[in-house]
Amino acid sequence: MLVKLLMLYYLFFSVISAMMHIVDKRQATRARRRIREQTLHSIELLGGWPGAILITRAIHHKVAKRSYMWTLYAIAAAHLLGWSLLTWLATR
Repeated sequence: MLVKLLMLYYLFFSVISAMMHIVDKRQATRARRRIREQTLHSIELLGGWPGAILITRAIHHKVAKRSYMWTLYAIAAAHLLGWSLLTWLATR
């Protein structure tokens, strides 16, 4: 039950994150006001990092900006490390 809830949680924030990246790219191509990187990273930190990684690659948005991608991958690594640590602690 808990695993299903966690998967739904990550799915929810991944969809939101992906939609925000799509909107940001659309705004960029139209020279309109963009979504701040801090806002995008906040959603990724809440659990939207899988969606962000997938959509940045799919639509080629922000992939050339190294600082952005490093932060995104650091967020993903922190989540994976955190879950690995919790799993390890739970099985001791």
